[in-house]
Amino acid sequence: MATPLEIGNDQKILLDNEYRKEEEENFSYAMQLVFSSVLPMSLQSAFELGVFDIIAKAGEGARLSPAEIAAQMPANNPEAPAMLDRILRVLASHSILRCSVVGENGDKDESNFQRLYSLNPVSKYFVTNEDGVSLGPLLALVQDKIFLESWFKPLT
Repeated sequence: MATPLEIGNDQKILLDNEYRKEEEENFSYAMQLVFSSVLPMSLQSAFELGVFDIIAKAGEGARLSPAEIAAQMPANNPEAPAMLDRILRVLASHSILRCSVVGENGDKDESNFQRLYSLNPVSKYFVTNEDGVSLGPLLALVQDKIFLESWFKPLT
């Protein structure tokens, strides 16, 4: 292989760009691993808050704003819609929910936009069915404090 001195300037720039791209991809993946607990925690919070059931009860194809969802929860915090929106955006970024951005009055040309959330096919597994069954309790088990603490005990 040629040394950097033997490589032409154009080839060196190309190699530098390839190296930089690879480094950025590796760093991005490392950050994804660091924050890998965010998705299950967000999913657990949404399930415990009844988000999936609230959207499902609104009817097939329903699109609800965070404020509309929060209004059906026993929350007194005025910041609840904004806090809920953060959780919903995480779920939408992983295709667990759908997110549509529309004008506040439904007009796409408005200057004030809002996000509306709806169920995705995978969401149905977190909606409580007529028999009271969903994947929510299994998620709760996996996220349980006692279960998680077992990962932090050294092997003896």
